[in-house]
Amino acid sequence: MINNAKKHLMTGVSYMIPIVVAGGILLSIGVIIGDDTAVGEKLSDYGVWTLGLMVPMIAGYISYSIADRPGIAVGLASGVFADELGTGYLGGILVGFFAGWITNQLKKIPMHPNIAVIKPIMVVPVFGIGASALFMYFISLPLSPAMTGLENWLNSMEGSNLFVLGFIIAAMMAFDMGGPVNKIALAFSYATLAEGIYAPMAACWIGIMAAPMGLSLSTLIFPKKFSKAEKGNSIPATLMGSLGITEGAIPFAVSTPLKIIPSITIASGIGGGVALMLGASSPIPAAIGIWGLPFVSGPFVLLLGLIIAIAIIAVAVGLLRKESDVDEDADVEMSF
Repeated sequence: MINNAKKHLMTGVSYMIPIVVAGGILLSIGVIIGDDTAVGEKLSDYGVWTLGLMVPMIAGYISYSIADRPGIAVGLASGVFADELGTGYLGGILVGFFAGWITNQLKKIPMHPNIAVIKPIMVVPVFGIGASALFMYFISLPLSPAMTGLENWLNSMEGSNLFVLGFIIAAMMAFDMGGPVNKIALAFSYATLAEGIYAPMAACWIGIMAAPMGLSLSTLIFPKKFSKAEKGNSIPATLMGSLGITEGAIPFAVSTPLKIIPSITIASGIGGGVALMLGASSPIPAAIGIWGLPFVSGPFVLLLGLIIAIAIIAVAVGLLRKESDVDEDADVEMSF
């Protein structure tokens, strides 16, 4: 059941990401050109409008994953309700699952063959959207104030508080290299992105990219501390990191996890904290990697945080690891 829920959620996210990337880049270009110019103002507006599709998209395609095509209309409309009622990204996820479930129940209603034709165009969408509207209304009662409180808290952050927020998000992103802790931090950052708060996503960038790139650098500085297979993984890991794929760090962590995982977690956290404290923010998801750097706010600050994290990882892992940790036989088996 958990695996199915994860599958449905990731389907929604995968359909949503192109919208977020497009909207974020349009918004960023508009800001770069300047909101005081006609072109810059229009591009910013188009970016914001496009980003406004985030919640309906994730709700619609979670519902689609559960109930196939009949779930799309119910899920999309439900996502609009979630957005309008102020429950944001989290509300979109919840109502997406409900919309898929209720659509499947409505599809099972027996109807005479002569009138069954109206089921997909009238019965399912009308009753599905109606039921989802009621569901959304009731969960918005506690959820909307909670999201407003979270938004106000994040907007009030400055200085050391931003450092702590950046540290936590980037550290979580690096900790299990694409695992469930990583996904929790990413989901939180998407939720704030949907509310127009872009700082947490900047910390995600560092938490995703620093580990594989820092470990690759460590193989160059401390070649005797790494096996032949690990050194061979350095170029692919660097490329994966630059593309926003933190799983490139996993082959390095397999042999000495107690030395590598704390190093990448703390170092990424420091880099993320520094970047947020100095004003970095990103309206586009970290999944596109360093190639989206020109479109973030404070690109040089974000790059500084990333470089700090990479440098700490490279040095810390090199100093903590010993030549005796290198197991060439294990690497040979793993490489096959």
